[in-house]
Amino acid sequence: MTLTCRPAKRADAELLWRWANDPETRRQSFTKATIPYEAHCAWLDARLGSPTCTILIFGDGGVPVGYARFDLVGDMAEISIAVAPEQRGRGYGRAMLAAALDRHREQRGARVRTRASVLAENKRSLRMFRASGFRDVDEMNSPSGERVIVLEWARASAPAARE
Repeated sequence: MTLTCRPAKRADAELLWRWANDPETRRQSFTKATIPYEAHCAWLDARLGSPTCTILIFGDGGVPVGYARFDLVGDMAEISIAVAPEQRGRGYGRAMLAAALDRHREQRGARVRTRASVLAENKRSLRMFRASGFRDVDEMNSPSGERVIVLEWARASAPAARE
């Protein structure tokens, strides 16, 4: 695995939209409805223009394998991550998470804490975050009433676990 990382661009809109509308991605999201392309493009334009949002596209051998997004509020960055449907089960999630955390810390500094909010039924995602140094810090309900586990990166000063 030779993982590469670059900032997302407007030209990535269709790729990100396809990944976002993958049935498993929708099932594990807080909002289950399919995202219309026009709404996705408006959302992406707003995110790309925001100084508090970072979207990173990961590739391996020139093939896109997933993305990570950080939304910064104060000194807390909420991370979202998704592996391309056709690339799941190959270890990309943990590798992308480690690289994204390293890059975000380089850009924002070690003082910014990182957290993730994951549906309790998303066992694969919870395992990945926990194995990468995230610890459960809270529970809440999503807008639809599903149980959500909030995790925070406990190793902000140490490198994330790598596969």
